[in-house]
Amino acid sequence: MWSRIARGFEGDPRRSNLAVALLARLACVSLFVLVAATWPLWSPDKSPRVPLVGFLAGISGWLGGWPLAAFGLSAVAATICGLRLRIGRWSLVTAAVAVSLLVLADQQRLQPWAYQLIVLSIVLVGLPAREAIALARLLVASIYFFSALSKLDRSFFDSGGGQVVDGLLCSLGLAANIGVRGRMLLAGGFAMGELLIAAGLCWRRTRRFAWPASIVMHLLLLLALGPWGADNKPGVLIWNVYFILQNVVLFGVAGERPVVAVEPLPDDQQLTRMRWLVRCLATFVIAFPLTEPLGICDVWPAWAVYATGPERMRLFIESADREKLAAATREYVEPPRFEDDLCLVRIDRLSLDAFNAPLYPQNRFRLGLALAIAENLDLEDRIVVEVETAADRLTGARATRQIRGRAAIVAELQRYWLNGTPRPNRDKPGPIVPAKWPSFSLSNATATFDGR
Repeated sequence: MWSRIARGFEGDPRRSNLAVALLARLACVSLFVLVAATWPLWSPDKSPRVPLVGFLAGISGWLGGWPLAAFGLSAVAATICGLRLRIGRWSLVTAAVAVSLLVLADQQRLQPWAYQLIVLSIVLVGLPAREAIALARLLVASIYFFSALSKLDRSFFDSGGGQVVDGLLCSLGLAANIGVRGRMLLAGGFAMGELLIAAGLCWRRTRRFAWPASIVMHLLLLLALGPWGADNKPGVLIWNVYFILQNVVLFGVAGERPVVAVEPLPDDQQLTRMRWLVRCLATFVIAFPLTEPLGICDVWPAWAVYATGPERMRLFIESADREKLAAATREYVEPPRFEDDLCLVRIDRLSLDAFNAPLYPQNRFRLGLALAIAENLDLEDRIVVEVETAADRLTGARATRQIRGRAAIVAELQRYWLNGTPRPNRDKPGPIVPAKWPSFSLSNATATFDGR
């Protein structure tokens, strides 16, 4: 069964080794560049941290700077040596493992590009070239499919395609000329186009049209999200550039399996244990997004990028507590609401400016940040969060509820099967966050918020 599926995604066996070698170097260089572009996110001094699994929250400092140093050295070695040398293969595995450890230490680092490149690196190292190309193609098709599926909902259409459509119209100078109905049509066209690309990549006869169409789509995304459009951070743009180069190698350089019969891939009985484990990992990553509607898979591992329907959270503090913030940081705090004198804290904007990366979209993680702020600013019951469920796919409706106070946030975090509790800051008595993130200082019993 597996061999039949894999053969449908195979490239030309005569080009597979070259394509795998190029793709491995491209993945390694891209991961290195993306980590550099979001350096504050990976800094050993980053704080607050919300580990992905609970027991890591109580371990002091063992995931400091050494995984980052190991990643840098192994990424350079893998790029130079390639996959033909054993040291190159082990270096690529080391780089993937080092980034995985950093992700476990703080789930905000589970950016979609990090997740994809970690899995791709393991596939390229752990499988023969022909099968690695087939599995990488299947992974890319699944990314497009689930990304499109996340946009085929009422919320995405009602928002007019969010920042993607807005950014594209702005870059083309058409923002004032396209109305609400036109934006909804463009949103639907974008989602359907991505779905057609995903379907086209699954068959040999349509693949030669689908992968050039994917290049056009990413060029439009660069236009929409670049400086002339939504003006996103460099990491988002670099990831789209990577996809263009990846698809050129994966579908262009790798070619297509010839019509003449070739030796089939070995069946399960002939697999080594390592190859079997890599297959299981790739199969899990491809199928795992199916559990996102059940609340098991997170939004980004389900490839719901640029979607507008995932769950949301807003953080509020009382207006009197604004005085605890440094003047440069008060731009992230909106004026108090008339009805309850609460001020919205724009932690999403804060993350972009501090780490050059978007905030992890799960409410579990954002509640952990709220808890860190409550504890370090000594807010107790003077902190309020409003959590919203994911939008209904057909109606766009959301359920909203309010959680007030530190104790209520702690109780809410117990509902999640993954960790949302921030790691205690036992290593440093002073500021627990890097300079760009609002720094909470507890000296003289006064908490301060340092600016960007």
